[in-house]
Amino acid sequence: MVARFISRILTIVLVWITLPQDAIGTWWLLSRLQASSAHADLLCGTVPGLARRQRDMCRRHPDLLSSVGRGARLGALECQHQFRHHRWNCSMMETGTSVFGNHMLRTESRESAFLYAISSAGVTHALVRACGRGEIAHCPCDVRRRSGTTSVDSEGNAFSWGGCSHIGAGMRYSRQFVDAAAEEKGRDARALVNAHNNRAGRKAVQKKSRLQCKCHGVSGSCASRTCWASHADFRAVGRWLKERYEGAVLVSTDNTQRRLVSAGGRKPFAKTDLVYFAPSPDYCTPNKSIGTLGTGGRRCSRDSQGTEGCALLCCGRGYDTTRELSARKCGCRFDWCCKVKCKTCREWKDVHTCKEPT
Repeated sequence: MVARFISRILTIVLVWITLPQDAIGTWWLLSRLQASSAHADLLCGTVPGLARRQRDMCRRHPDLLSSVGRGARLGALECQHQFRHHRWNCSMMETGTSVFGNHMLRTESRESAFLYAISSAGVTHALVRACGRGEIAHCPCDVRRRSGTTSVDSEGNAFSWGGCSHIGAGMRYSRQFVDAAAEEKGRDARALVNAHNNRAGRKAVQKKSRLQCKCHGVSGSCASRTCWASHADFRAVGRWLKERYEGAVLVSTDNTQRRLVSAGGRKPFAKTDLVYFAPSPDYCTPNKSIGTLGTGGRRCSRDSQGTEGCALLCCGRGYDTTRELSARKCGCRFDWCCKVKCKTCREWKDVHTCKEPT
């Protein structure tokens, strides 16, 4: 276990050493490692891409690191799910310290906005869960949701808070770690955009948290209620951020260069909106310099008019059709007790894949 962990660190360090001098690294590298607090000292000082404040926080709170790594992986997987049918499918690079390609770090496009937001949301979600499970020391309860205090739900019904909400603690730890790199690089337009989208990701976790309640009273009545905040399934967070991606706002900086404003007098944006200030690159063809893989060889749907359809996904290059023998379970029946027995049915299907660029 330890030997495998050290081997992964050495692999990443070797990749870092052999990269060009202008290569960029980030804390997203943690998504490649199965870190634990026992290995934190080694990881904090070894993995490239961590900002000074992130290394300091890593050493002071080693029990946070494994949750940050889990959150980074969670965000990456959710990004790939939400964009599985798009030209840019959030594919991770096999090599390099940028994980998602240098474009995502150098150009603040819509896709970069989503990636920063979903990564921040993943870390927040993982930290909230870790706090709730007692895996992280010193996770204070949210003072606004302290046990015994009263509040009112969206329908105007009163209730008392119960338990301990760690959403506030998770958001604070996530902000301190994730935003550290952007804050160290100064308050230029890129840093402002990244910080805004990081915050939008954290807000998404808070927004999608749900209220769970238990009634108290005689004979099953609900004379009073005790409620607690519960984080939602991360898939719901991913869907919510995908909607923000589709309505992302083009921004620029004001005359002071310290504040973001909507570009061209367009709609104002909220803290939960995703923002960007650069156009998206051409995701149709491979471009190693920015880390895009192209759509050649991707499966598509011939009859769909959506993003997964061959017409859009293949960028007008057309598609190839092959026959593929597939197997599926069929004729399933319940065998008392207690098994389900199925037959295996095989059938030929047409598989359509985008042509490679010429």
